[in-house]
Amino acid sequence: MTTGSGARPILRRLRIGLFPVVGQAVGLAVLVAVLAASLVSVPLMTGSAEEGAWVRERARYAESAISATFRSSSLPGGGEQTPGRVLDAADLDDAVVEAATALGLPRPVSFVRLRDPLFTATPSGPARIVLASRTGAEENLDVVAGDVGVLANSRLVDLLGVAPGTTVVGDADSGVSAELAVTGVYADPDVPLAPYWGGLENLFIPPPDPGTDDPEYPTVAVFTSRDQVLATADAVGEDVELEWYLPLPPGIDVDEARRTADRLDRLLVDLGAPRTEAVRVTGLSGFDRPLPQGELRDALERVDETVALLEPPVRAVGIGAGAAGLVLVGAWAGQRARRREDELRSLLARGHPPHRAAGQALLEAVLPTAAGIAAGGVVGWLLVRALGPSPELSATAVPAAVAVLAAAGVAALLTVAAVTAVLVVRLDSPGRRSGVLPGRIPWLAVTAAVTVVTAVPVVTGEADGGGIDLLQLVLPLLATAVVAGVVTAALPRVGSRVAARLHRLAPAPSLALSRVFTGRAAARLVVMTTALALGLIVYSGALADSVDRTIAAKRAVSTGGDVVVPVLRRIAEAGPPPSGTTIVGRGGRATLTTEDLPADVLAVRPAEVLEIARWDPALADRPFGDVMAALGDHRGDGVPVVVAGGVPYELGTELTLEFGLVYSMQVEVVAQVDAFPGQPDRTPMVVADWDGFGAALSGSGRDPDLVLDREVWARGEAGPLLEQLTAAGYAYDPDQVRTGEDFAARPELSAQSWSFGYLRAIALAAGLLGLTGIAMHALAQQRRRTVAALLLSRMGMGRRSLDAATALETGLLTGLGALVAVGVAVPASALLLPLLDPLPALLPTPLFTVPWSSVAAVLAGVLLVTAATAVLVGRSARADDPGTVMRGAP
Repeated sequence: MTTGSGARPILRRLRIGLFPVVGQAVGLAVLVAVLAASLVSVPLMTGSAEEGAWVRERARYAESAISATFRSSSLPGGGEQTPGRVLDAADLDDAVVEAATALGLPRPVSFVRLRDPLFTATPSGPARIVLASRTGAEENLDVVAGDVGVLANSRLVDLLGVAPGTTVVGDADSGVSAELAVTGVYADPDVPLAPYWGGLENLFIPPPDPGTDDPEYPTVAVFTSRDQVLATADAVGEDVELEWYLPLPPGIDVDEARRTADRLDRLLVDLGAPRTEAVRVTGLSGFDRPLPQGELRDALERVDETVALLEPPVRAVGIGAGAAGLVLVGAWAGQRARRREDELRSLLARGHPPHRAAGQALLEAVLPTAAGIAAGGVVGWLLVRALGPSPELSATAVPAAVAVLAAAGVAALLTVAAVTAVLVVRLDSPGRRSGVLPGRIPWLAVTAAVTVVTAVPVVTGEADGGGIDLLQLVLPLLATAVVAGVVTAALPRVGSRVAARLHRLAPAPSLALSRVFTGRAAARLVVMTTALALGLIVYSGALADSVDRTIAAKRAVSTGGDVVVPVLRRIAEAGPPPSGTTIVGRGGRATLTTEDLPADVLAVRPAEVLEIARWDPALADRPFGDVMAALGDHRGDGVPVVVAGGVPYELGTELTLEFGLVYSMQVEVVAQVDAFPGQPDRTPMVVADWDGFGAALSGSGRDPDLVLDREVWARGEAGPLLEQLTAAGYAYDPDQVRTGEDFAARPELSAQSWSFGYLRAIALAAGLLGLTGIAMHALAQQRRRTVAALLLSRMGMGRRSLDAATALETGLLTGLGALVAVGVAVPASALLLPLLDPLPALLPTPLFTVPWSSVAAVLAGVLLVTAATAVLVGRSARADDPGTVMRGAP
């Protein structure tokens, strides 16, 4: 005997012991995989959302804003007034750099400058010179003449004829002059500035005057060494400012960002520790203690807020799906026990206790469960990686996922053992009637009562922007179960009334309708399963689509354009705005005196706004083009206006718009809309035609350029627009630029959008599983109906008619379930949507969208399961041997 032949019996015994029925083992593995994928998706989705929120937050901020910058300065009059006091800034600089690198932080980029600029006379007036030093500045400047040393801006060439080898004299506020021997000339950096210059834009782009908002002209930066800056400051008696920029490494994940934030906190503590060089300089030489500025902590707080809002609904949906998976595992265990009922009774007759049968079931389930856990974990990870907010995960997600998978495996095995033990105990008690008590419970009435109790707090609640409540997710499913129960309870009554008519039909439809009307338990099971599985698809689709539409509408209304750039007033006249943009004007708060209605004022050019603003048709009872045409083509005496939002009644046509006690104007309302782009809150807004509004202001003795704060609206990305505005001579504050992407990145919006995306994915999986279960149920029904089908065929009913009857029966029941699903899910979604408003303080109110794609998916699923059921049942019926069937019939 060979080794191979000797191994075969052992392998066969192992296979029989562990996999007595391979099909059952595969079925359990599939069910456990569904269970594992549902449960493991919860920590994976949370980890993906945490990483995705961090990526969004980092993209929202400029690198100079989200990175940390420590700042200090020599205090005016601080410390001992001894010569060379500001020279100690070099020691402070070295101390900060050493402390940062010792903690593993990136080497800081040091920046030193005179606190106050030097002034030099030019033919066009005084010019401001900022003397500064920055680590690596020479490598990041385009030197067009001379060499490094003292690099002057090329604008000084135009103002003073500066060239390498010449000297620039600057006067300090102390009255002392400083001579700067220029060694090279650099050209102004291109706009937008390179990331290296982030946070130092005012060295090249003139900053606005704090009092007038006009840019300060002209301002030029001269770069030299740190020692030169400090020596000049000491010579002219000026104070200095110091900065240490610690850039975040590119591509770091959220966990590394948290560690970096902790290191920055430690650096702040170290810089204040006693007996350190930093403390000596700040204490004895009169320097501010270096303090950090940056948005890293705020960004991480927004990440945490996003996760906190997303985690409860995701956990609820995932655990609910996992519970459904455990029910299916229990059903598998029950089916296994019923198929082996004779074997189990034989074991009981031999004296084997029930726990031994449970142990055998547990042993047989170990390997399929392990395979299902592994497959489900991989599938869950792949799906979250492909469809989640980010393909990367936070560090806490993987350990949590492993723990969840282990718990899911244990729960599945315990479920198999427990269900088997209970069924065996029932077999051991032949006098006991199983199911008597559950059969007496009025499940439909109980479910209806639970639905009413659940609906009361949900319907009476209000939107608070706090996220999604569990009851809001459960209520539509309860309502679907009640309606499906009512429909199936009515089927026998309908069948009794139409029984006589059924006999007039062809054999296939007559048989199918008879089974639908008389098969109470089977009909209830199929309709209920279909309604819940497909209803979840429609419900999740309606909420997901409606939330996306609402977020898009709120984004358009709140921001105005994809990019909004507030323009600073300036002395020099700017050129025409870039093509594809529009300039709007904000006029502050006014009052519609006829109605005593406070309102914001926005002046627009209707034809341009029509091309720039994004509009949802639900915001008005007529197209946006008609509204803008009415505003732009008005020929009345008053200023044409559109009144937007916050007015629950119809306004009169002719009103007075009053700006305090200063001036007023007559306006004519040409349209009322629910909201308008650029409306910052729920306060009503008067949208006026720019030309008419400007003429009315001029007629009141007011200059429109002084009354209206101008904004540039555009579509697309911010970067190209800012370049075009700078080239056209417009001045703006980069910190005031608003974009639609910034609005959409709010934690409330991200959490809600991702939550419903997750719900939709779980719903699709549940729908597929439910339809698969219906097909398997139909196949099991066919096996129970084998004798009846054989008798029908003997009576002359053809195989095709039998297959058609089965397909029609399945189609009618699943179609009825789908009808219940759509009929309940769509109105329930519309009813609950106002309660899910993530930003109730902003217009518009939530906008409902019929989920046509989900409805189409439901219809396709019904057709698919009907066709698949017909094929499976037909093949199974043809495989049965008539003689064997009749011999085995009771």
